[in-house]
Amino acid sequence: AEPQAAPAPRAPAAQAPARVATTPLRGVAPSGRSLPARGDGRLRQVQAAAAAGANAQCIALSNGARSLDVLYERSWCAYNLDRPLEALAGFRAAERGGLGAEVQRDARFGMTLSFLAQNMTEEAARVAAATDLTQQQRIEVETIILDQRGTRAYEMKQYSRAIAFFDAYEQLTGTLRRDLAILRAYAYLNDGDRVTARQQFQLLNDQLATSETRNGLRAASR
Repeated sequence: AEPQAAPAPRAPAAQAPARVATTPLRGVAPSGRSLPARGDGRLRQVQAAAAAGANAQCIALSNGARSLDVLYERSWCAYNLDRPLEALAGFRAAERGGLGAEVQRDARFGMTLSFLAQNMTEEAARVAAATDLTQQQRIEVETIILDQRGTRAYEMKQYSRAIAFFDAYEQLTGTLRRDLAILRAYAYLNDGDRVTARQQFQLLNDQLATSETRNGLRAASR
């Protein structure tokens, strides 16, 4: 049978951590020398802007960063402004810059999120696997990785793999986002398991009846 069409999978966006591209990298001095770890007197201002969620102000205050600690703060602000390329470059510089074990770990967490924001799932997974992330950081990263792998497997018509990834997501978080739950139901349908597909569409429809769930129920009932 021809695969049943599901709603177009949405590319999942990485979520910014609670603590808290398109412009030139400010990670090196104009001469090309690597930045020192500390010494830029604007650090407190930049940190205050970042903590307040004033990301544009943070970027403005940290232009021409003269130390890696300022660049590190700037990288989170760039990430929060959907500038993952700039964020990734800054995190890489900060991770190597001798700012201490905690900042090194969090910079690698930022690298992982920046990769995920660009749907570079396997690159993110490699960094995460080599980093001693906190439990919360690991859950956040693994959730997005499972989301992206499941969505990609569905797009490639690897329906059993998609189901496995979505099941792992649900086991990790205790729930499954509604758009992914609909995609999983279609994966069951396209994998030939109409009974499970109908059960899942019915559950979703009972929770909230929409055109998507009604369409899925009709497709699973043919």
